[in-house]
Amino acid sequence: MKDLLDVIEKNKPISIVVHNNPDPDALASAASLKFLLQKMGFKNIKIHYDGLVGRAENQEVMKMLKVSLFLTVKISSPEKHQFILVDCQPFTGNVILPDGVVPIAAIDHHPIRKNTFKIPFRDIRPDYGACSTILYEYFTSLDIPIPTNIATALCYAISSETQSLGREGSPADKKAYVELLSRLSFSQLSKTQYPKLSKDFVSNLSRALLNAFYYKNLIGVVLEEMPYPDFAAQMADFLLRVRGMTWSLCLGTYKDALFVSIRTTNTQADASKIIKKIIPKQGASGGHDMIAGGQVKIDKSDRSKVRAIKNDVILRMVRALHYYGAPQIVKLISNEPFPLS
Repeated sequence: MKDLLDVIEKNKPISIVVHNNPDPDALASAASLKFLLQKMGFKNIKIHYDGLVGRAENQEVMKMLKVSLFLTVKISSPEKHQFILVDCQPFTGNVILPDGVVPIAAIDHHPIRKNTFKIPFRDIRPDYGACSTILYEYFTSLDIPIPTNIATALCYAISSETQSLGREGSPADKKAYVELLSRLSFSQLSKTQYPKLSKDFVSNLSRALLNAFYYKNLIGVVLEEMPYPDFAAQMADFLLRVRGMTWSLCLGTYKDALFVSIRTTNTQADASKIIKKIIPKQGASGGHDMIAGGQVKIDKSDRSKVRAIKNDVILRMVRALHYYGAPQIVKLISNEPFPLS
């Protein structure tokens, strides 16, 4: 954290930028960094994003943190700002930056990208399960007390990112999680873990189940328009809970993009490599050993081409798992043949 402070100018606006459609890890990390910088005397700090905070749990995190988010594309005179990326890295396709901007810093827990080496300050820890763990360690290194709402958000973020430390939870994540338990609000935590769900969510869940398929130990779903972009990740997590399945794949469109999420229970796998094999070349992707995601721009008016892209992603996934030949993919609910037309 002290090294980060060395690259920040005192009297220049600071824009903390999170990845598109931010999740609890991004939100908690960004709010933590803003709080710490304010404590160190920095002013004029805003958190920027692109996309949508749609998932009920993520909206509860927003309420808990009481932070305002601003669209990156609406930043006026970006050349006058200092950009700090949190829970993401530059030019990877999942974060929006104004043209010509090179961030001064990036704090992330994903594998380091080539363009990140151009940044003056970088704290990239791919062995960590959550970016929130890094921010927790910033608090402890500066010996600054953590407000209850931020402690709750950080703890929830670590838990959700690592599935209660059972998925890619490092020793550092476990230490942060345990220490945060004594500082959080359990009522706030419970409200975030079990948020009220809308009728639209139930309707979309029903639609997802009707469109779910499986083949050997791979389960998946193909969706048309999703209610929000991270619905794909939400369904990939949900479907992986079906007994006998070790991989899940979810595809769905949102506006002009196709979103793809994959998950696995195989601790020896590398989902980040799998996602690169199945996403079209013009798309963007990233991830860890057990979780990964990607997206590709589409023209929804050309329905046959969109369907062909979706089918190709499914077949690439099957081949990436070393399932050769003509796969007999069937519907989850009815066991009828799943059409790949």
